[in-house]
Amino acid sequence: MQNSKKVAKKKKKRSQAPIALVYFAALSICLVLIGGVVLTLFQKYDMLSLGGSNDDSYEGYTSKDCSTMLFVRINSKNMLNDMMIMRVDPTKDKVFLVPVSPYTVNVDTGKTLRQTLETQGIGALTSSVSQCFGVDIDRYMTISNSAFENICDLLGGYTYTPSEDLYYLSGQADTEVNDITLKKSKTETLMGRKIRLIMSYPVFSEGKQGNVKFMAGALETMFKNAFSLPESTKSNLDTLYQLASKKSDTNMTEKDYSKLKSVINDMLSRGVSPVVAYTPTGSWNEDETRFTVSETFREELSNQFIPEVMAASSSSEDQ
Repeated sequence: MQNSKKVAKKKKKRSQAPIALVYFAALSICLVLIGGVVLTLFQKYDMLSLGGSNDDSYEGYTSKDCSTMLFVRINSKNMLNDMMIMRVDPTKDKVFLVPVSPYTVNVDTGKTLRQTLETQGIGALTSSVSQCFGVDIDRYMTISNSAFENICDLLGGYTYTPSEDLYYLSGQADTEVNDITLKKSKTETLMGRKIRLIMSYPVFSEGKQGNVKFMAGALETMFKNAFSLPESTKSNLDTLYQLASKKSDTNMTEKDYSKLKSVINDMLSRGVSPVVAYTPTGSWNEDETRFTVSETFREELSNQFIPEVMAASSSSEDQ
């Protein structure tokens, strides 16, 4: 009796085995088909790369997402010291930095940029810079000396090795605080105050063009360092903006900043190294009171500022 029960159980197990294999095979085929469909959809809509392309550039950005700003450093006497054009272009994964001398001449008006600010104000200055360099500028922001120094300090300063001795006595009451003494080939880490002084004082053998080149190198290095430390920079963006905008004359709104912050955060998250500085080329007059930007530089900069992906809608919305 027991033997007959055992035989029956074995027969039952044998009869169930093919059914289980059929179910398993059917399930496997369904999973393969579903997986293939899902993979096709991911590839079609570029979901696997989270919007990235083969060159690590986010294809979804257009010219509307680009921003060109003019940062204007003004001293306590409301005199123009220097400027920087900053172009954030996520269509190219680039942040362009262009140092601008206050002695740059607008050939259409015959005035230097310093004269333009003194007589016509920040709006006219921004328009004049646009004319000088052949690029559109969306926003402007004035920055005090102290704000500039604090921003440089927050970015970690500039490790610099001069190619010549740099020496200048300020002749001011606080003497050594504003003096410059740097030895040729001796590397030093310069913080905000020293960076500002070297940008302003006549310490270079090639004259004021040396100050412009130094400014380009300092800004490019500090911004590159910021992008090499993405998490730290993300946490510092609001502080940097607050430092720059405090008591500033600007047309940048909180909405503008929020949009810019989102773009920069995305660049930082994707680990790109976008920063490149362009030092203006051109000609100085004999006493270095006027600088004229070369047409070659204007054309090069204008081409660099063209986005990779143009907006489908009217460009009037980009202003």
